[in-house]
Amino acid sequence: MWYFFSPGIIYGEDAIDFLQNIAGQKCFIVTDKILEELGYLKILTDKLDSYGKNYEVYTDVRPDPTEEGVLKTKELLISYKPDIIIALGGGSVMDTAKAGWALYEYPEFGVDDLHPFNMELYNLGKKAKMIAIPTTSGTGAETTWAVVISRYEEEVWKKLEQAHKGLIPTYAIVDPIFPAGMPPELTRDTAFDSLAHSVEGLVSVWRNEFSDALCIKAIELVFKYLPIAYKDGNNMEARDYLHQAATIAGLGFGNGQAHLGHSMGHSWGAVFHTPHGRAVGLFLPYVTQYCLNNPDESDISTEILGRSAKKLGWAKWADDNRKAAFIIVDKIKELMKQVNLPMNLKDLGISRDDFDKNLKMLVNLCFQSSSSVMSPRSPNTEDYNKIFTYVYEGKDIDF
Repeated sequence: MWYFFSPGIIYGEDAIDFLQNIAGQKCFIVTDKILEELGYLKILTDKLDSYGKNYEVYTDVRPDPTEEGVLKTKELLISYKPDIIIALGGGSVMDTAKAGWALYEYPEFGVDDLHPFNMELYNLGKKAKMIAIPTTSGTGAETTWAVVISRYEEEVWKKLEQAHKGLIPTYAIVDPIFPAGMPPELTRDTAFDSLAHSVEGLVSVWRNEFSDALCIKAIELVFKYLPIAYKDGNNMEARDYLHQAATIAGLGFGNGQAHLGHSMGHSWGAVFHTPHGRAVGLFLPYVTQYCLNNPDESDISTEILGRSAKKLGWAKWADDNRKAAFIIVDKIKELMKQVNLPMNLKDLGISRDDFDKNLKMLVNLCFQSSSSVMSPRSPNTEDYNKIFTYVYEGKDIDF
């Protein structure tokens, strides 16, 4: 038995108009101050005003949301008692809102109770519907069952990867009007997040036929439309399809899971605070090489990625699967160069001394990441040390 979970998805230009069809009058909006300053919050509130819906706004979400921020959101929700919760933003906003939604419905719970074995969370939605409106084209958090919450422990901000299928929003409204103003670097970083979701999702140990199909389509869309949106942010066709790609990738990896690149990206982000999409995008070609070099002959990653390269038109059907699979690595590197994504960790401005000083911490954090166990090839401490070092120096993984 397997399963596929998804919110109701409304996408394309003017998708926001669907809000008038959602029953409920009392809305609680979770967003951040930047989106308020940019005018995107007003786009939403103007719509709610026109539909006669009431609302209260919380704008204190910050990047890498903390446990304290989630608990504050919980208390505000309990006080206001909404029947609709709207998350307007990127992954940090989505994670804060989804976690707050669960704790609003079950006030006796804390962040540690948001785990896959909590059967009560399947009943979310009795007090409020959860509406996710992404403003970046990358995280796919509008479709997924995970929330990443930072907790300060042992003198470092650890990223808790909490998850439950009940945390998937009721509706995802995927309207390209919201990411239209993203600058080129943010467009690039968020798109590489969705690309990492898709490529990792293809070989995750939880991959399945549904996730495969979605991940391949998302890869196709990112490669076609990211270069266009990166050069011309006003191209609404590219914005629309790139926004759809992020949601499709979210559905793919949300039902199949990401793996090592996200473990290492979360670890790196916790220590050096590199934006998430930039980090996982940078790690992507290296962890893909690591998986393809798996000495375990029972691992079918090479076969899967080889077939995927052929389906994407990057390799001939007669090509050897290993040769075809490595074409995906080459294509990722080409795209990185095309949109000026750093190719190694050294290019992020981290000194070798700082890298060496924090390497043990980086590896330890990877072992605490649930994504690490989703990899078709499991690194030990020595492997992690080597992978991080190779990525720092920009060397292809040859082991």
